[in-house]
Amino acid sequence: MPSFKVEPVNEHRSCPAGSVVVPLAQESARVVINLLEPEAPDSLVHWGFFNATFEQKEYGENYVLEKLAREMLAADPHLRDEYQKKLAGDPNFAASPRERLQFFHRRSPYWDRQMNLYQVGRIIAPVSFPL
Repeated sequence: MPSFKVEPVNEHRSCPAGSVVVPLAQESARVVINLLEPEAPDSLVHWGFFNATFEQKEYGENYVLEKLAREMLAADPHLRDEYQKKLAGDPNFAASPRERLQFFHRRSPYWDRQMNLYQVGRIIAPVSFPL
């Protein structure tokens, strides 16, 4: 069984056309919960139906990230300080050129902010239909 850590995110979202809302005021609510709640033992996440969601698809080539890192360091003194502190305080980070480049990639506009975000949400506010 896969292992992962769930970190709930509270946010306001718009649901694009084609989204599905499953009301839980129904007889099949337990089935829906067991399939869609990621921590449920028989959830679709545990069965691997969402594996593609949790895989990094895009990356930066080293030669691109090196140039980007230099530009980011030159432009942002706070980022430069954060980087220097991490470099001095984390020997694994200091020893890994790839991790150092990832530091900048994650803070760049090119990083996928939706990576590892489970596409199933839980609506906790009253909703009027149609959405």
